[in-house]
Amino acid sequence: MELRHLKYFAKVAQLRSVSKAAIALNITQPALSRQIKDLEREVGYILFDRTPRGVTVTAAGAGLYRHCETVFAQVDRIPEVLRTASQNREMLHVGVPQGLPYDWFLGLLQAVDVQVPTIALTLHEATTDEQWQMLQSRLVDVALLHREAPEAGGSMLLMKQAIGVAVKADSPLARLAEVGLAELDGLSVMAHAVGEIAAEEIRLRAAATTAGVTMQWVFRRFSEHSGLIAVTSKVDAVLLTESSAARHLPDWVWTPVRAERDPSFDLAIRTWATWNEPQTAHVDALLTVMRAQARPRG
Repeated sequence: MELRHLKYFAKVAQLRSVSKAAIALNITQPALSRQIKDLEREVGYILFDRTPRGVTVTAAGAGLYRHCETVFAQVDRIPEVLRTASQNREMLHVGVPQGLPYDWFLGLLQAVDVQVPTIALTLHEATTDEQWQMLQSRLVDVALLHREAPEAGGSMLLMKQAIGVAVKADSPLARLAEVGLAELDGLSVMAHAVGEIAAEEIRLRAAATTAGVTMQWVFRRFSEHSGLIAVTSKVDAVLLTESSAARHLPDWVWTPVRAERDPSFDLAIRTWATWNEPQTAHVDALLTVMRAQARPRG
């Protein structure tokens, strides 16, 4: 099996048409059909069901298509791997979610450079759910997740970040030292969407219900345009960490959410470092540095 066979297969699976894929690949349709049949014969599975309107992937084909993403990603990394290896350094891929403090990352990178100069870190920004898939596919060596991953080889709590409320400077809430959920009753509040920080939507709705308050929720995946989304949605407040507020809403005032006696009101964002076992010596060295940089109590 050659890499080009997988590229041909992936293009047909993407376009769901041999003829369209042939045009995109700049080869003839009969030649592409032969390549696909050769691949099916070699792997021993039918990869496509032929229909009058084109093709659809079989269950086996869908599995191969998902695996191709991993194969192509590893191939794309070859120049970086060679460059790092030529410097006698081991490249480690680390998945990171949005919202972690910039100063923490900078301190981690500086500590790694000093303590483990044989490591070269490459960061991949992705949501918790995306990182979990990348970890299982071994596209990252260490994933930083906003939930403690089940079935993980290893997991370590890295930090706990307080949730706060960002409001415009002229908001009455901007004058408070801390904000409780009661102060948000009846307001329009924006927060992270599910998938950005796993299950936060469910947790926030449950906390509001327990507190007996009603909010008009606006759930969005936070991005470089979060400030514009907050303005156009005309929200009164945004629930997020202080580091996220500094990044997305630099002109707004951030105030921590008041701690409540009920444990259900613990809305802090926790981040775990997660890795596959058995871990390599370089991964173990990185985790040692991370452990020293951990802020598990916020």
